[in-house]
This record gives sequence, structure tokens and C-alpha cells, in this order.
Amino acid sequence: MLIDSHCHPNSEELRENAQEIMDRAWNTGVGRFLIVGCDLEDSREAVTMARRFEGYGAYAAVGIHPHEAARYGETLPQALLDLAGDERVVALGEMGLDYYYDHSPREVQRKFFALQLEWAARADLPVVLHIRDAMPDALAILRDFAGRVPMLFHCYGGGLEYLDEVLGMGGLCALGGAVTWNRSDELRDVAARLPADRILLETDCPYMAPVPFRGKTNEPAWVSRVYETVAKVRSVSVGELAAQIERNAASFFSWGMENV
Repeated sequence: MLIDSHCHPNSEELRENAQEIMDRAWNTGVGRFLIVGCDLEDSREAVTMARRFEGYGAYAAVGIHPHEAARYGETLPQALLDLAGDERVVALGEMGLDYYYDHSPREVQRKFFALQLEWAARADLPVVLHIRDAMPDALAILRDFAGRVPMLFHCYGGGLEYLDEVLGMGGLCALGGAVTWNRSDELRDVAARLPADRILLETDCPYMAPVPFRGKTNEPAWVSRVYETVAKVRSVSVGELAAQIERNAASFFSWGMENV
């Protein structure tokens, strides 16, 4: 069984064709999906889709992306807090810092990131992290939560420079389509060096399509290409890698193994 540990069939690009997209992924061997929210409305849709596709092994994460932090001031909406209690919600996020686009002021991002981490600690749920061009500031905030909140570094972009500290915090790293790109040698080095129990794979669809689909709208079925590349650089079979990823995801998200 393959797992897409981060996807957005709830996005505008994919929502209308979600049934077809999920069918294709299921028929390709993808048997677990984490559908991720980026704001309140998107998180609601993630939960709705996780319920709709429960038979496909779909679960949800709910949270506020750093791009959206400025929309919410200094408090988390009660409606978002309530979503975390849904039985299909297994994580909070995606949350974090994004200094590449700076759609929200950096100070606002940092405050809102810490606020969501406190929420995760109280809710006893793991977090899905979006960190782009902001690893030093993100780690400075995350150090206070190491050992309190399980952390998944979605679309890990810290390279080898930050890998030891990420692992020292107990973090897992999720790799996506970028690991297949021609110029991603350092990311493939990361894939080769990650401990077996600290790695997950994802698409982040509709973004970041893997080779040979780069430039197209990504979808969960194409996570198979990520598996193939990572298995090659780790010198294991796809089947062996898939079994390890399955164990890692079940441990991190505490989701059941029904429908397998």
C-alpha cells in the first residue's frame, strides 16, 4: 500500500474532479491519504472530504497556513478548534512560517505559529509543518515544543544543514515530487540519509508534480513516482519502502489499518 501523507484534493484546482482523482489513486495502490487544510474554510472541506472518502483511507489535518495568519488576528477561530475533535482529524496543520512569499508579516506568522503549537499540545495531536526559507526562526519556536508535540516537516526543505536538529527534536521528514527533479541532488542525499523510521512521502497536490509530470497539475496517484525515486536512492525495493512508510504513518498519525 502507498500513502500520500499530504494532499489537497480540497483545493480549487482538484475539488470538482475529486472523485475521479481519488479513484485513480486508489487504483494505483494508494490506500491512505492525509487531506490538509490551510484556513478555516479549507479545513472544513478537508474534513468533509475525509468523511466522503473514508472508504479510501482518507483522513484530515486542520489548521492555518502561514500565508493566512494575518486574516485571523491573535486568536484561533472556535470553529477551527471544534474541527479538531472530528474522528477523521489526525493532525493539526499545515502551520509554520513562509518567508519566501511573506503573504503575512513575519512577526504575525511567528505568533500564530506558536499559538497553533500550543493548541496541538493541548489537543494531544501531531502537527504538519510548512517551513519555507525560515528554518532558523521555525526551529527557535519548535525547540519549546520538542517532546511535547510530534512534528512532521512537510515538503522538508532544510537540506543537510538542519537535518540533525530536526531529527534531534524527534521530527519526521516528508518528501514529495521535488525529490524526483533533476537539480534536487541534495534532497536525494537527505532521502538517502534519513533514518528508516523518520520518513514519509507525499504529493502536496495540486503542486510540485514529480518527473515526468512536472509542470502539470499534481494528483495523489503520482506519489508512486516519489516512492520509486526514494527507493532507488535508499537501495531498497518499492515494496520494502512502502511497508516502512506504512508503519511510520500509522505510528505518527495513530490511524487504524482498516481497508488495507
